[in-house]
Amino acid sequence: MQKPSAPTIADVAAAAGVSLATASRALAGYGRVAAATIDRVRDAADALGYRPNELARSMRIGSTSTIGLVVIADFTNAFFDRVTKAIVDTARTRGYQVIISNTDEEISVEFAAVQTMLDKQVDGILVVPSLHENSDHLLFEQVNGKPVVLLDRYTNDARLSSVTTDDRLGTRRAVDESIALGHRRLGFLISTVGVDGFTDQEPSAMISTVRERVEGFRAGAKAAGGRVLSEQWRFAQDSAQAAEGAIASMLDGPHPPSVVFCSNNDMLIASLRVIAQRGMRVGHDISIVTVDDSPWASAFSPGIAVVARPVEEVGEAAVRLLLERIADPGHDPATVTLPTEFIPRGSLAPPPPSSEN
Repeated sequence: MQKPSAPTIADVAAAAGVSLATASRALAGYGRVAAATIDRVRDAADALGYRPNELARSMRIGSTSTIGLVVIADFTNAFFDRVTKAIVDTARTRGYQVIISNTDEEISVEFAAVQTMLDKQVDGILVVPSLHENSDHLLFEQVNGKPVVLLDRYTNDARLSSVTTDDRLGTRRAVDESIALGHRRLGFLISTVGVDGFTDQEPSAMISTVRERVEGFRAGAKAAGGRVLSEQWRFAQDSAQAAEGAIASMLDGPHPPSVVFCSNNDMLIASLRVIAQRGMRVGHDISIVTVDDSPWASAFSPGIAVVARPVEEVGEAAVRLLLERIADPGHDPATVTLPTEFIPRGSLAPPPPSSEN
């Protein structure tokens, strides 16, 4: 049994009683066509179930009305889950669709993902870079002149536009607030790539957001001067086992921290698990702060103190900036840094007196 062929624009023109050229202009929205004729052509297209050939249209007008989003793999992460939705929603209101790819934080996969986006003829690309350095594959000449905007992270190349958040100021504020409450023994649990398990030695290479958070934490501790009795740093790979081992090594030492600062929610969850295993109470026996807010952080008892980032605004700003570059590729690179907010909750409380001896 032969499958019926899909209706063509010639069928639409015949049904509407107009020429092929008029039908094409009416459906594409260009040229001079009377409003009544446009309505008649569109009604005919709807009645026939006609769908335009988007590939042919994109070749004619030089645009596919799509943007590429190259992100890390973990969409369960509160930030990337919400920012992806914001990007998709914002792009849709501007008439664009989003093609999404992930990188697993692997630069070779990022190379391939960007090339796939170019093969799909996207009009521009949003990228969460896997590395702080080695961004040559994102430069104008390498992406066929397509606009690129970095999301959440920046690289050391000033020729690339970016939309990030002021994590350094937010984490500095978290330490300042903790010192003001009387905390003197500080623990820092940092998720980073390039680490096997966990270590107390800071890795030489870190993505920009992690480095900004570390610098903010460290600035707060340094500003406190002699009021800080001890600092414990653990840099852990992004796995539950590594993070739990890292926090356990701090809590089981001779001078455990009275407050732990987590660089993201994965580190927070690992910390809460180990704290519970030791029968400790958050906000009583130990305080804890993390980066990135989430609905469950405020619902947790006690609520988790956070350095909150304006997630939806990041996605919206990235799309706006990319579409500006698509409309006018001649713009100079732009750096957009959105403010963070420290939200104190019950997980950050004055330390028990015994913890500062």
